[in-house]
Amino acid sequence: MKLLSEDQRYRIEQEEFVSNHGGSSPMEIIFLMLPNLFTISLTHLVVLKYSRKVSHNIQTSIEFILNVVPCVLCCTILSEYTKIVSIVLVIASVLIFRSIHQLPKEIRLEKSTKRIPFLTHFRALTNIITAICILAVDFRVFPRKFAKTELYGYSLMDTGVGLFVMANALVAPEARDSLDAPRGNMMRRLSENARVCLKGSAPLLILGFGRFLAVEYSGYQKHVSEYGVHWNFFITLAFVKIFTSTISNAISSKFAGLTGLWIIIMHEYALSTNGLKEWVLGNTPRVDFVSANREGLVSVPGYVGLYLMGIAVGRVIHMTYNSSRRHALFTKYKSHGFEFTCNKFLLVLVTKLFFMACICWAVTLICESRFGVSRRLTNAGYCFWIVALSATVINGLLLVDIQVDIVMQIVSGRKKGRSENRRVTFEDNDEGEGVRITPEIFEAVNYNGLTFFLLANLMTGIVNMSMRTLYVEDFNALLVIIFYIVAVVLVSVILHRYKLQVKL
Repeated sequence: MKLLSEDQRYRIEQEEFVSNHGGSSPMEIIFLMLPNLFTISLTHLVVLKYSRKVSHNIQTSIEFILNVVPCVLCCTILSEYTKIVSIVLVIASVLIFRSIHQLPKEIRLEKSTKRIPFLTHFRALTNIITAICILAVDFRVFPRKFAKTELYGYSLMDTGVGLFVMANALVAPEARDSLDAPRGNMMRRLSENARVCLKGSAPLLILGFGRFLAVEYSGYQKHVSEYGVHWNFFITLAFVKIFTSTISNAISSKFAGLTGLWIIIMHEYALSTNGLKEWVLGNTPRVDFVSANREGLVSVPGYVGLYLMGIAVGRVIHMTYNSSRRHALFTKYKSHGFEFTCNKFLLVLVTKLFFMACICWAVTLICESRFGVSRRLTNAGYCFWIVALSATVINGLLLVDIQVDIVMQIVSGRKKGRSENRRVTFEDNDEGEGVRITPEIFEAVNYNGLTFFLLANLMTGIVNMSMRTLYVEDFNALLVIIFYIVAVVLVSVILHRYKLQVKL
């Protein structure tokens, strides 16, 4: 019998450490994400209070400490205390709010007129949480219930690729544009689209192939049942991009939701017949390319359907939000001695997202009882869970935006022309020592989203090859994770400040 080297034994131990997990519950994942909503509110209040006393760089540091560090802690040592963390953040926000008496009249609020703040927050949080998890999962400080599930179930890391697909769909051109698909010769449009798709997806395919070679020849641990032997996240994104671009070019974007729903239903039907589900999840030998990468190949239709559903959700958000800007219908409220206004269309959007989330949660529970929820299969249960989770979190972030708006009105102390002044002020996009409505670190992460994720992957590999993560004590593991995320975010901020966008 051939004896294994120490490195080989450690690699096997690593692979076993990240395998065969059953996950947690949807409610636990929601409570885990809840503090991220309150940190955004707290960050805004802190920066608002001290905006004239601290420099631009200090503001960015405050944003990191208040938004990213709590996220790291909640994913690790505070994972059992997320409700308490949320309560503490709310209390801190209330105390700071009470300490802000009145804003200077000349204060500027920096807010991009091209992006929707709560979608910017959602996309950035998706990237940051995913980046934290891909390294943290290799340390024992990261709870195993948050690691990817082996067969069925819910877990934090299972949301990664699903939320990434959803986040991209929400801001896709098809989601932002309410016009129908362009008319003309169908074959010519499809041919042109195929050329553009292949050109656009080529970098993703190259990254996917490069990652496979790097893992294969470095001896890096590999969780085969995640995507397959040769398949990975980047290859999945490439194929999703090819298929969704082709579909979007062939049909009107207003039918994206129905098309996505039809694909998800057909995908579930295919999984439930002729033993496809059993073949993917079973221990069938991986003797050729198809069988070796069955998880990656079979999951693609599910992600395509999820992306199209994301476009449908994005259309609802963009159309309603744009109406709120065009018409600006405000309702005046009085409560506890405070007077403020709120845009009616934003309240309508809150209602729409609430009912959308309720419907998707109900469908998720039905699917769980009938088919189960499986990331490996990307089945109907998984797709509806991701849509439900996305709608829930986005609605929470929208409520935070509304709350920030109300706070600005209350502390401004203006009695007349409040809504008009607020509207003009909030759309002001001047550069300077103003108060940023959207944290700079969030803007920076989104500015080079795929580059941020690629850099996180590279640094995760470097950390794993420079130390044996399974044997690192919890405190030291926390320091490593925090320094790692500092480095990744810092690079993103530098690229953003110099307007260097890496095209991948």
